[in-house]
Amino acid sequence: MASIGMIISTSGLYNTTQTSAATKTETTAATTTAQDDTVKLSAAAEAKMLYKQGQGVSTIAASLGTDTKTVDSYLGLTLEKTIEKTLEATLSAKA
Repeated sequence: MASIGMIISTSGLYNTTQTSAATKTETTAATTTAQDDTVKLSAAAEAKMLYKQGQGVSTIAASLGTDTKTVDSYLGLTLEKTIEKTLEATLSAKA
């Protein structure tokens, strides 16, 4: 009877080892899948996203490693549009 208890105990250890290995494999697969789902935005798309989040042109240029003229071109900003937007913001703040 003692040998049967030993077999059951060994069998339980084997199942635990198998389950642990399966869990590690699933975790590794999930991590790999999460890494594969990464999307790299173009500089123009990233600039537009940051601008919509309220970042300034100079801040965006610094984070992208480019100059403000390039960011302005990504955003379609011209001097006239920038002045108009600033004027509107100033007037609405005073109202």
